[in-house]
Amino acid sequence: MYWNDWQEPDALDSGARPFRGTLPKVIRLVSPHRAILTLAAIPSLVQSALWLLPPILVGRIIDDAIMAGDTQELVILSAATVGVAIAIILVNISSIYLQLLSGERLVRRMQLMLFEKLQHESHKFFLRTDPGAVASRLWYDTYRVKAFIFDVISHSLGSVVLFASILTLMAFWNWKLALISVSFLPFVFMASFWVGKLLQKFMTTEMQKLEEMESFTVERFNINGFILLSGFGYDKSIDLKRFADGTGELARLHLLTNFASHVPFSVSAIAPTIIAATVYLYGGMRVIGEETSLGALVSFVAFSTILGEKMVRLGELHIALSGSTGALRRFFQLMDAKTDVNDTPGARDLDATQGRLSFEDVSFAYEPGEPIIQNLSFEADPGEMVALVGPSGAGKTSITYLALRFYDPVSGRVKLDGLDLRDIRLSSLRKFTSIVPQESVVFHTTVRENLLIAKPDATDEEIVAACRAAQLHSLVESLPDGYETVVGEMGHRLSGGERQRLAIARAVLKQPKFLIMDEPTSSLDSITERSIRDALASMRSEGSRPTTIVIAHRLSTILSADKILVLDEGRCIDSGTHEELLARCNLYLRLYEEQFASQRAEALVVQHL
Repeated sequence: MYWNDWQEPDALDSGARPFRGTLPKVIRLVSPHRAILTLAAIPSLVQSALWLLPPILVGRIIDDAIMAGDTQELVILSAATVGVAIAIILVNISSIYLQLLSGERLVRRMQLMLFEKLQHESHKFFLRTDPGAVASRLWYDTYRVKAFIFDVISHSLGSVVLFASILTLMAFWNWKLALISVSFLPFVFMASFWVGKLLQKFMTTEMQKLEEMESFTVERFNINGFILLSGFGYDKSIDLKRFADGTGELARLHLLTNFASHVPFSVSAIAPTIIAATVYLYGGMRVIGEETSLGALVSFVAFSTILGEKMVRLGELHIALSGSTGALRRFFQLMDAKTDVNDTPGARDLDATQGRLSFEDVSFAYEPGEPIIQNLSFEADPGEMVALVGPSGAGKTSITYLALRFYDPVSGRVKLDGLDLRDIRLSSLRKFTSIVPQESVVFHTTVRENLLIAKPDATDEEIVAACRAAQLHSLVESLPDGYETVVGEMGHRLSGGERQRLAIARAVLKQPKFLIMDEPTSSLDSITERSIRDALASMRSEGSRPTTIVIAHRLSTILSADKILVLDEGRCIDSGTHEELLARCNLYLRLYEEQFASQRAEALVVQHL
């Protein structure tokens, strides 16, 4: 598994934690890559050592060759300087490659961790979380973290080592000149610290705005958004203005972010020149006074220039890390968000199931103090079809969510074959379940790939048989590429009824032991509905008969159900067969007359066709 159990109950919108709280997580995150990170650090250290040689060689060229008139020494020292420069280039290239490689590996691991974490999230998470925020963390934030690794290795480690080495050498050589060389250091770090704080604030606001705009554009530019806006004749200039305002705000924030990060670089970049001029002033007087050699002064100035550049680099590092640590915090906020529905300690795998489902005094609420289901008890025997009937808001959909363990009850227990669902591993439980929603979910891929969601290892023969049973095969054959036809976003290359047939074909293909249906035939014509019911009936034959919970919208469903639960305000007020409930339950009689009686004549016509 890529997703480790971070288990810190931070919400997605929690505030930024201090970096000292994030640092242990960063160490834990990069620890699997410590070998390549160490390997990437070695060239950086070698490069730092090599940078000490050119100033020394230049000093010797001046004093031992030029001033002494030694041509042979001049050639040797010049060649050595060129050789060191080439070595620095080669080491730098290898260092950059290893740093980029380690950064890409880390980014990929973070994306895999985050993707797997999202796969284990609950219905509640996806109901409440802005998809733009998820996409931003999955793509943008993970790549920003690569800058953290790159900068830490290439700038921090090498720069600190070289800075300390040069400063020690300069102090040993001439402590007064060394003191002059570091005189600008406090100003560089103060400026970078202030800018880093400002940059972090700007980048956080910018990413929040970017998430908002990304969600807005995704909603507007998909097939459902197009149908809705076009169908209502929506004034699209409203959205254009909103987009213009949003991009204007993003442009302003991006300008502030880049300005805050570049201005200090421009100011601090002049530090090496100022340091060199100061060293030349003081050291030049010592050369004139014959207290030191010209070569020694040039070497010292070269060291001072490198020292100034490293001072700037370290200042830049703090600014760059301010942006990266913000991305890290956002990544960990999502990784730390506690999943609502988890495998409980000691949860077991389910090797087989009869399909006996029972609710035992179950109560449930999406929000505390607002009960949706209250003290509900019922049992569905293996292979039995239980229909849920009740007014809107009675808790029908919530019952199916609890049966699939999208949520856990507030009190009471939901059991499968006598086992509390919380004692069964989620992945094991879902191997035996299928769902056919009223609004079928079809992905933007081929017909075959949409079917293989139910059974990834299904054979072509099984796929065709399932589609024949769902009255879909002839349609698929008529498509341009048959089963390899891409059905479009949300399956909109298919009609609503065709999408429902595809959803039913998925259920037939899997042959589940436990089936949830939100009346999948509600938008089909009566003749096709009868064919689909026959397909579902064949799936429910002896030996493969799934226990089925169905939310009833059609008369045919309640007539074929083994048991009907009449729900009102989250309570089961009665249960029984259609005839029994008509005779004794006033609410059922009213619902039947309001919702189902009008379908009787149509059903009679179909029966005689």
